Amino acid sequence: MSLIGNGRLLECEDLPVCSNGMTTGKVTRWIDVDALATIVKDWSARHDFAREAVMVAIERPIAMPSLPSTTTASSFDTFGALRAVLGMLAGPVTPVTPREWKAFYALGTDKNESRAKAVALYPGAPVKQAKHHNRAEAILVAHWHMRAQA
Repeated sequence: MSLIGNGRLLECEDLPVCSNGMTTGKVTRWIDVDALATIVKDWSARHDFAREAVMVAIERPIAMPSLPSTTTASSFDTFGALRAVLGMLAGPVTPVTPREWKAFYALGTDKNESRAKAVALYPGAPVKQAKHHNRAEAILVAHWHMRAQA
């Protein structure tokens, strides 16, 4: 997740996760909503959300028949958790499909392209390693939303 303000990348970090109680299977973690709320409240206090309009955008998952049903369920669970917490603490949520925001940047499915674009827009972005592709995409979704609302 990321926070952009005044044309700068203010915050960026991975979504907090915790055990969902399952010890077997492919999906054993989910969004830690308490930790997410704490992060949003911390960012709000640090960046004084009350003084400015806050815009929230999150990627809407797309059900893909080629993916296992547990993966699809997990994606939609994450979307719902994010939508609820961010909607309550930060403001109205704008969902965006991957196709829509990636078309804005002329990106394909290569995660390295997303990381390169995020660094081009925000040179200090913490996305140097391949494993940080989700951070890069969060930055690009936030930037897309900021530009789309301008």
